[in-house]
Amino acid sequence: MSSTTRATSAVAKRRTNKAKRRLSLRSTRRHRLRMPPPATSTPVTLISMSPAMVDRLFWRAGFGPTADARARFTGKPVMDAVAWLLTTPSTLAGAAPLRDAKPLDPTGDDTDLVLSWLDQMVRSTNPFVERMTFFWHRHWANSRADVSPPQLLLKQTAVFRSYASFGANPNLSFRDLAYAITEDPAMLRYLTGESNVKGSPNENYARELMELFCLGVVGPAGRPNYSENDVRQLAKALSGWQINDTDPDQARAYFTPTRWYNGPKIVFGKLSNYTNRSAVDAVLAHPSHAPFLVRKLWDEFIVSPPDAATLARLSTAYTSSGYKLKPLLEQILSHPSLFESIAEPNMIKPPVVYIAGAMRAVGTPITDSTPADYADDMGQTPYFPPTVAGWEGGLSWLNTNTALARVGFVGRLLEDLVIDDVLGETPDAAYDRSYAAVGAPWLATSTQAALRDYAKRAPASSSKLRKERQIMLRALILAGPDCQVM
Repeated sequence: MSSTTRATSAVAKRRTNKAKRRLSLRSTRRHRLRMPPPATSTPVTLISMSPAMVDRLFWRAGFGPTADARARFTGKPVMDAVAWLLTTPSTLAGAAPLRDAKPLDPTGDDTDLVLSWLDQMVRSTNPFVERMTFFWHRHWANSRADVSPPQLLLKQTAVFRSYASFGANPNLSFRDLAYAITEDPAMLRYLTGESNVKGSPNENYARELMELFCLGVVGPAGRPNYSENDVRQLAKALSGWQINDTDPDQARAYFTPTRWYNGPKIVFGKLSNYTNRSAVDAVLAHPSHAPFLVRKLWDEFIVSPPDAATLARLSTAYTSSGYKLKPLLEQILSHPSLFESIAEPNMIKPPVVYIAGAMRAVGTPITDSTPADYADDMGQTPYFPPTVAGWEGGLSWLNTNTALARVGFVGRLLEDLVIDDVLGETPDAAYDRSYAAVGAPWLATSTQAALRDYAKRAPASSSKLRKERQIMLRALILAGPDCQVM
């Protein structure tokens, strides 16, 4: 099968799956098991981290802890670990991935496009960078099903990655990111902004800029944040942009003044001859923007909603900093609420986090299409969000089909694993070895007891049976319910 045929087949498959999974994503997308009381504590800086706290931070802000992270940050202040996540550049460890012994071709094959990003997550030395990059992809959702050539999405992901690496530039702001994405070729194509011209405004991006990306539909008091006239006027301000993709590798967006509506517009009741960037400024100046973005980022990492005082404090700090992202993330990641329910994790792992985390824990690189295939079966394929609102998340991640897909993925992950036989290994030693081999994840006391009981009852009279016991123990840990939460 040619790469073009594979790409077309992959798109068709994902469009079918997308239609099956399409949900109303105007509702909340919090990754919650339940709704606890609002968080009320103030940020902490000096609390010494327990191993469980290190695990919590590195799961919520990455793809799980490494042994090095546990050793480095256990007993250290929370801010030490947060500072490391926010200032350390990310590199890729290990060899470049191969699919069926061939280098990946992300611009010629959609499966390779997905695998190339999953590989970044698996091999990233600072997982926060890729985790935050994926957050931006979900926030400013674009889909390969509607965007060609794929180089546009690769360029957009590079933009997101640059706004996730604060070590290189601690002054990154949401305003600059909003400018960049408003002028981004993939976004212009996905929301048909390239057809937004003087005399025939296209309102798609103007609407989503307010509804999904910056404000939300209604404010705290329940009043609409914008009117239909605001959408029309904003669309006029954003007109005039085109895409040159004659050479896909050099694709770029450019502004044509004659296609722009050059004249007065009224946005949020204020008259001005808005351009695309002054229109973005008007949206960000709206009183609902700061609380909206603070909640969005908070919900990415913390289950309990912030109380009114915390939300107001974070919103004020964000706007007064000039919409800077690093100080806001610093306060959220160091907040005590991140460590609530530390003895019983209460956030469901999204499929991408589950896949990358399991592969990192086991130490398995990408060698075939398995991670992409199972990401699709679990309901979250990078570059293929179901709608412009991204993925719903939360309990929607776990249903009969997607839960079985997680079990199937673990089975495939462990299938070709080379496991040493330990002659005379006791049941407790077998459990301890399997637990360490999959990254020593959180397990409830009852789960640990059940697994140790299985290890005692499992046949172990031969090398083959002892290896089977090891595989089963690792599978039960990784695919069990305890490893679905973080």
